Amino acid sequence: MRTSKLTIALFLSLCIPIANAEDMAYLLNSTPTERAASQTRFMQKKLNISQDEIAKIREINQEYAEKIEPVLKGSSIGFFKMRDIKALLEQKDDTLRSVLTPEQFDVYTNAKDELKQALQQDLKH
Repeated sequence: MRTSKLTIALFLSLCIPIANAEDMAYLLNSTPTERAASQTRFMQKKLNISQDEIAKIREINQEYAEKIEPVLKGSSIGFFKMRDIKALLEQKDDTLRSVLTPEQFDVYTNAKDELKQALQQDLKH
């Protein structure tokens, strides 16, 4: 039984990088500054944020884009890479929660798929 679970885990870890490689290509070909700027533009349009909030959000987006960069371009297996990125994005959400109003944070949370699509369109070269 243990061997079966190990085999399944190994199979999934090998398949996940293939499935995510195409999704992540636009991220790999961009800089942290490009990603942060795109996210900030999207959030500014979507969340109706003030100039003070824009500066804070720009700083947060840049900080986390830089933290994600070594993970994104690192050599770890896709599953582990995605796990590490997810953990950083959860930390980013906690930081954003302290800047955004509860209503803005709800809109942001509900628009994450839209943000991903906007980021993908912005960053395709």
